[in-house]
Amino acid sequence: MSDDLRSHDEGPPTRPGRPAPPAAETPWLVGREAELAALLGALDDLVAGRGRAVALVGEPGIGKSALLLAVIARARAVGVRVLVASPGDRSAAGACSDLRDHPAPATLVVLDDLHRVAADRIADLAELLEAAATGPVLCLLAYRQRQLSPAPAAALSRAASTGRLDVRQLGPLSREHGRALLGDHPDAEQLHRASLGNPQYLKILAAGGAATDAALAVLGELAGLDGDALAVVQALAVLGEPCRPDLLAEVADLDEAAAMRAVDALSQLDLVRPADPAPQLTLRHRVLGEVVHQRLEPGRRLALHRAAERALAGRAAPIARRAHHIVRAADPGRPEHLTTLIAAARDVLHSSPADAAEYLQAALSLLHEGAPHWHEARVLLARTRLLTGDAPESRALLDALRAAEPGRPTGAAPTALADASRVERQLGHFTEAGAIARAGLAALVDQDSATAAVLHAELADYSYDLQDYATSRQHAETGATIARRHHDRVGEANALAQAALANLFTGDLATALTTVGRAAELIDSTTDATLLTNLEAAYQVGMAEGMLGRLADSERHLGRGAALSRRTGQTFVRPMTLMSLANTQLRAGNLRGALATLDETTPLVDSAGNPATRAGLATFRAEALLWLNPADDPGEALALADRALAIAEGETPGWAVGVRCLVAGLVLLAGDPVRAGWLLLDAAGGTDLPGLTTWRRPRFCETLAQAAQADGDLAAVEHWARLAEDAVELLPSASRLGFARRARMRAHALRGETDLALAQAQDATARFTEGGERIEAARTLLAAAELALDAGRREQVAERLDRAALLAHRCGSARLAGEAARQRRRLAAPAGGGAAGSTAGSTAGSTSGRPPGAAAEDPLAPLTAREREIAALASSGLTSGEIAGALVLSVRTIDSHLGRIYRKLGVPNRASLTHIVLSRTP
Repeated sequence: MSDDLRSHDEGPPTRPGRPAPPAAETPWLVGREAELAALLGALDDLVAGRGRAVALVGEPGIGKSALLLAVIARARAVGVRVLVASPGDRSAAGACSDLRDHPAPATLVVLDDLHRVAADRIADLAELLEAAATGPVLCLLAYRQRQLSPAPAAALSRAASTGRLDVRQLGPLSREHGRALLGDHPDAEQLHRASLGNPQYLKILAAGGAATDAALAVLGELAGLDGDALAVVQALAVLGEPCRPDLLAEVADLDEAAAMRAVDALSQLDLVRPADPAPQLTLRHRVLGEVVHQRLEPGRRLALHRAAERALAGRAAPIARRAHHIVRAADPGRPEHLTTLIAAARDVLHSSPADAAEYLQAALSLLHEGAPHWHEARVLLARTRLLTGDAPESRALLDALRAAEPGRPTGAAPTALADASRVERQLGHFTEAGAIARAGLAALVDQDSATAAVLHAELADYSYDLQDYATSRQHAETGATIARRHHDRVGEANALAQAALANLFTGDLATALTTVGRAAELIDSTTDATLLTNLEAAYQVGMAEGMLGRLADSERHLGRGAALSRRTGQTFVRPMTLMSLANTQLRAGNLRGALATLDETTPLVDSAGNPATRAGLATFRAEALLWLNPADDPGEALALADRALAIAEGETPGWAVGVRCLVAGLVLLAGDPVRAGWLLLDAAGGTDLPGLTTWRRPRFCETLAQAAQADGDLAAVEHWARLAEDAVELLPSASRLGFARRARMRAHALRGETDLALAQAQDATARFTEGGERIEAARTLLAAAELALDAGRREQVAERLDRAALLAHRCGSARLAGEAARQRRRLAAPAGGGAAGSTAGSTAGSTSGRPPGAAAEDPLAPLTAREREIAALASSGLTSGEIAGALVLSVRTIDSHLGRIYRKLGVPNRASLTHIVLSRTP
């Protein structure tokens, strides 16, 4: 073996900071399983006496060398001779000589970084490829396409065209592989996008600037650069964006000719690339710039940033571009630095509040308390904290500001109070929010100012939370009028959406629909840049549309708001926007979409949620899971429902009432009509439902009607059906009419008026379909099918079940699908047979109000031993809590067992269960 090769054969090729792996299963091979399998297959062929040549081609850091390392390790483990050549010296020739002089049964030859091959070594490359084609030689090559010179490119092309070279392109990692590489990193998705799927860049970005093997590998590419080339790289790293050659030369302190000579050299190394529009230049990837910037000496970094700011100022560059450099090199002796920072913060406040905060913090470091611009900078900084979701920090800044300048007479004080009101509302402090907004309005000299419109919007929200809808409407309409006079289309849309909700809850459906239509038109004709100034408007409009049954429009506006929130970092509005979007998706039957939306919401709510958002999140997730999962698996959903109830405990605003009512419906679905009934009546304030608005009554009256039907209480069912019908006379929207018709269906069913009940079910189905509520349409179809089966009316049952099953499939609901399948079994059974009957906890809900007949000699035969024990205790009159205490189980576990018992026995309630247990033949 030649001296050139002997040292290379002692171990695998390494790069700065990269250890040699002990085996092929290395962490940097995530996402390269297919490529590794192919290379190891080629190695197996080599052991069998068949050679070939394979080239790995891809961007720097894409994983070429890692694959080579893995194959080398495997080859040595199985006893294959390994020759590792460097294309930059004579070792390729040495490899050829070694193959000629020392033939072996199998040899692996590896040439990494082939793009560096010298022009006089092309013949050696051709000889290696020939050896792989004719003997037991596996030749593995790796190179960067951009850096390949014409001569080796031609040689490789000829080899590939004649079948002597297998060229494999390594592409970026998928999102799934990126997440696997990063583990549980919270920003894996964003980092993958930023890295373009390059594993080396992904690891550098995830490390957040720490010195890593990947970062050292990037720095290794700079070794050997001359002074001019290094200055250009540093200047590009400091600029952080594509730039023209003249700007680059000025920041690098080079004449333009010298700078372009350096650029040419750097382009050949693929460190610098052209950028659009020409003739702009940029570094290969932002990661390269970040690594270089982090390792600049402090003095050099300061000088470069000041040079960049001066050069940009001389070119009248946008103020935010200049501020980026001033933040890193502010000069107290230059007053224009201070004014530039504050002006830039105003400019990007809504498009990039995190950047605005950075500028303001730098500005405040140049100011002393009470100096000009100090107050404005503090107010703006508090607003950036609010927009980015840090309500506690925003509150602290505003409180300190008010304490430092009590009674400040300038117009900025009411503006700060408007922000303070929004902060308190974000924190769930509704009383404080209202008090601050009233104080701000009282302090205004001009009651017709833009600030007045904002304060009226705050007071409209405050009154809405207190369920004082008449006052909410008054403030909303006033705010809309003022905003219109100030040509604030987004503020007007926000206030109109508030007014629409207030009109809805005061019984004026026609005005509510007209008003929300006007708000939607304003939003739709507004640019994203303008909408960003009040992103809450998209939420208000979308939420109002959802409540008014315009689900498609609601999803469109809420989706737009959520997208803008993600893009800009305005996270304060995202939790409530996503929660409203999830609710809209639930009602439309998009259960998987709703869960995905709630998954995005969870970390935002966990870190900065108020009680309303936390309770809402738990409730909506419970509902999604209850419909997604089979009927016999309600445990996770009920645990979430209990969590929502615990959060809402003792709270009086409208959100708390809504949460308790929604949870009651979930409890009913899970098989406990008694608990569902008292939960709902407790939330609503009694049998006349004084705590429920007209809009809410139809839905929850139907819930109460179903619970009463399970007990066979005709008077109660009639009462709830009548209340629902009274409500829809005032608010005859499609979905509300659907609930009222379904409640009336239950009353007819208990009377044995099958034809009338089926007619109401048909109308309810049509109403829910009109409103786009697939879940409710399917529930009604299943209720009608069960009603018909209970009455022995089998005609059209199959059609109803077909429609319900189709809706279940579209929604992805295992519960609905299971209920449809259960009823198909009943339909297929002989008339009068012992198929399972209806249950209170079924999807449809009991329609007959009567327990089905016993199926066999022992009616408890379907139960497990534990279920028999619980059934016996329940039939003895013990409550769920008493049974839980006796068996040392949780109440929730007992309720889950009871739900399964009811379903297995086909009974609606404890009374029917007791009847079966007591009537058993001993």
